[in-house]
Amino acid sequence: MLMEGCSKEPLNESILIERDRLMYEPNSDEPYSGEVFTNYSTGEKEYQGRYENGLLIEYSYINKDGSVKEPVNMETLIDSSGLLYGVSRQKPYTGDVFEIYKNGGRKYFGSIKGGRQDKLWTYLHSNGQKEKEGTFKDGIKDGKWTFLHSNGRKEKEGTFVDGKENGIWTFWYNNGQKKKVGNYKNGKSDGKWTYWYNNGREIIPIMPELVTIKGGTFRMGSNRGDLHEKPAHTVTVSDFNMSRTEVTFEQYDAFCDATGRERPDDEGSRRDRSVNVTWHDAVAFCEWMSHQTGKKVRLPTEAEWEYAARGGNKSQGYTYSGSNNLDAVGWYYDNSSYDPPRPVGQKQPNELGLYDMSGNVWEWCADWYDKNYYSRSPQADPKGPDSGTYRILRGGGRYSLDEICRSANRWYSLDTRNQNVGFRCAQNTK
Repeated sequence: MLMEGCSKEPLNESILIERDRLMYEPNSDEPYSGEVFTNYSTGEKEYQGRYENGLLIEYSYINKDGSVKEPVNMETLIDSSGLLYGVSRQKPYTGDVFEIYKNGGRKYFGSIKGGRQDKLWTYLHSNGQKEKEGTFKDGIKDGKWTFLHSNGRKEKEGTFVDGKENGIWTFWYNNGQKKKVGNYKNGKSDGKWTYWYNNGREIIPIMPELVTIKGGTFRMGSNRGDLHEKPAHTVTVSDFNMSRTEVTFEQYDAFCDATGRERPDDEGSRRDRSVNVTWHDAVAFCEWMSHQTGKKVRLPTEAEWEYAARGGNKSQGYTYSGSNNLDAVGWYYDNSSYDPPRPVGQKQPNELGLYDMSGNVWEWCADWYDKNYYSRSPQADPKGPDSGTYRILRGGGRYSLDEICRSANRWYSLDTRNQNVGFRCAQNTK
C-alpha cells in the first residue's frame, strides 16, 4: 500500500540513477523522493513504489488486471539457467515470494525481479525469530545487511557491494557487547580493526619490539656443515626490521582473542614464553598485525634470518648467534632439554640485540625448503623456491645438540604445531 501525500508525478523507475547506494533523478544532486512505477511490455502497470531521500521504502507488484500480485511459494518457481520462472515459463518471474518450514512458519520472504532476487529479503528461524535481513540487486547481495544471534540481538551489520563486504562492519557478542569494528574492501579486511572482549574491555594488539637491521653482504651456508648447507655462497640482503625476541603467548593470545583463532596449549607456563604454532598460524598473526599497524609484517626469509643470526654488519664471526659459547646465548639440550621453552630474552643477545636466535625453539621462515636451493640461489634478497612440501625452520630448540644450533644450520618441517617451534616477525623498512 502506497502512502498518500506525494505531489510529484510518479516516475518510471528505470530513469533513476544510482550513486553511492542512493537513487537520483537525472541531472539532480538531491536524492530522489517520490513515487515510481514500471510497466509490462503491453503497457499495464507492473510495479509501484515510493522513495524517500534516495531509498526505496515501500513497493508492490501489480497484476495486469490492476490487482495487487500475491506472494507465491518459492518452491513453485522453476530454475532455468540461473533464472526463476513461473509455471508458464513465458518469462522470468517478477513478484514477491516466500518459503515455509514444515511447521508452517515462514522461512524467508522477499522479491524476485526478472528471475533474480531483488530488493529486501528477510530470513527467519523456525521459531519465527529473525535470522538476517538485507537487500539484493540482480541476484547478488547489494546494500545493507543485518545478521542476528539466535536470541535476537545483532550479530553483525554492514554493507555489501556486488556481493562483497565493503565499508564499515560492526560485530557484536550475543550479550550485546561490541566484538569488533572495521573496514572491508572488496570482501577483504582492510586497515586497522578495533576489538573487544565480551565484557567490553578493548583487546590491545601487542606488537613485538622491532630492531632495524642494516642490510649487507655475507657468506650464507657452510661448506663444513650438512649437505643442504652447501655450498657456502655470497648473499646480499636489504635493510629490514626483525623482532627482538620470539613471539610470546601474551602477544599471540591477543591475536587469538581478537580473531577467534584457536589458542595453542601453553601447558600452564608463563606468558612471556615463546609460542608453539603452525607456519600458517604464524603467517596469520603477521597479516593481522599488518592490518593493526598499517605496515606489512611478515615472516623473515631464510637469508634474512641467517644474516641476522650471524650479527649482520656487526658480525664477529661466531659459530652461534652472539657467541662461540652456546650456554651464554641459548637454551639447548645440555642446559634445558627436560624443561619447557624458556621465557624469551633471558640469555645474552647477539651483536644486533636479538635474543634466542640459537636454541630455545625452532623458528619458522617464509621460505619453502629445497635441499639443493643454495646451488642456484640468487645473490640479492633470495626468497626461496616457488613451491615445495616443507617450510624452513632455523635456530634449533631446547632438545637440539649444540651442532644443530649453529647459525648456518638448516632444517625443515611440514606445517604442524609443535611445542619446540615458534617464530619471530620481520618487516621491510620502506
